[in-house]
Amino acid sequence: MANGASRPILITIIAILEFLAGILALIAGIVIVAGVITTADVPELANLGSLGGGAMIVLGLIAIVIAGGFWNGWKIMWYLGFIFSIISIIFSIYTIVTTGTFAAEIIPIIINLIIIFYLTRQGVKEFFGVA
Repeated sequence: MANGASRPILITIIAILEFLAGILALIAGIVIVAGVITTADVPELANLGSLGGGAMIVLGLIAIVIAGGFWNGWKIMWYLGFIFSIISIIFSIYTIVTTGTFAAEIIPIIINLIIIFYLTRQGVKEFFGVA
């Protein structure tokens, strides 16, 4: 924690949710790489394969590290959280434009806009030592 500031409650919630998402992605990646779930069981995984499972493992590990950084108030995580939220919004907009799945992508856009807004609040910036 930067400057001894106490952790804002929403940062605690974001860290916990990020940790859980990382664990789920890690488990899913391991299950896909191990071949426990086959394309016969879940046809949507037909194009994912081992490479996709490996990518999910890496993304899961990154999410766990980000969760730890949010929990501990690492300055670099403020920047990464901000950047990854913007990237996520861009990918969601791209998905809407290319596939027309507005309903499935509007929630991630709203969540990431809330995260960006919250990360720019003075108390949160002080917690991360960015202010």
